[in-house]
Amino acid sequence: MSRFYDDRPLQPVPVINQTWSGRWTQEDWQSGIGILIEGNIRARSRHIITDSSKTKHRYYVLHMKVHHAHKRKFDSGGNEIEPNFSEKHKVSTGYLQSSYKVEAKGQSDRLSQPELNSLVTKPELIKLTEHQCPPGCVSVWIEEKSLEKIELGDGDHIRVKTSGDGPFIASFAKIDFVNVNVCNYAGGEAAGGSWTDKIMAVKAEQETKDEEDGAGADDNEWDD
Repeated sequence: MSRFYDDRPLQPVPVINQTWSGRWTQEDWQSGIGILIEGNIRARSRHIITDSSKTKHRYYVLHMKVHHAHKRKFDSGGNEIEPNFSEKHKVSTGYLQSSYKVEAKGQSDRLSQPELNSLVTKPELIKLTEHQCPPGCVSVWIEEKSLEKIELGDGDHIRVKTSGDGPFIASFAKIDFVNVNVCNYAGGEAAGGSWTDKIMAVKAEQETKDEEDGAGADDNEWDD
């Protein structure tokens, strides 16, 4: 149950100490443009990675049941813009928006579950987390220091932005659907809400469209 509905304290997450042969370099798994992922936390694990230089790297790994995933998108100037959430959109054709037609919008940036898995899953890292990850979940990593100012618990609904096509979180938003709150964090600090606000607005619009005309991808592929 989400922390928004449950006032019991979070259960402590046991630390798993692991040794890494060679120097641990997070950037090795951060090539590509990155991914936007939305879903619920099904489990959490806490890892301390000690590399060959005896440096300790501390992470929480969030094992998520994914609802939606999209490729991040950037304009020609390198500024991040909202993805294309659907291959179709509705265009008003009547007086005072009394009627609509569905038109092609272009190729969707939405990722299927196999596509997401191929980008996020790194064999070397899966070996460290596979015993803690529930079936059907995707594991994303966040530095322990980034959670110093916010609690995340099993059941919480979050949206994350990855650093490149890999499992490391660049920023995230914790969603409270009861109070309609969005709390954005990047590196443990409060961040601007622009990217999440856009995602929420477009997602709400798209869900309404899907109900009316069946546009968009089939959500069944994300179900158990």
